[in-house]
Amino acid sequence: MNKPTNLPPTVTFAEAAVLLHELGIDENATADSVRYMARSRGEKWPFGDGPSQVPYKQTANARTMDTMVLLDHLKAWPPNPHGRGRDKKPRARNREPS
Repeated sequence: MNKPTNLPPTVTFAEAAVLLHELGIDENATADSVRYMARSRGEKWPFGDGPSQVPYKQTANARTMDTMVLLDHLKAWPPNPHGRGRDKKPRARNREPS
């Protein structure tokens, strides 16, 4: 992945989704999907309060992330292009109340 030189220094979750779409990293990226990555990757996610994590920056009411740190992380841990994947087993039917 080539990194363009005209990137903003920090991005919000919504701006990150637009950037991921524009760079062709994740065509279906949304602000919520980037937030989901942040929650689901735990300590692997580069931003947060952990000892090896970069703190979020606060801009007005939004948390922002360093753009280059985000892109480096997604180069090492790309998003799943097919979403969460197939169900492991069929979904259970709702049971009728007795």
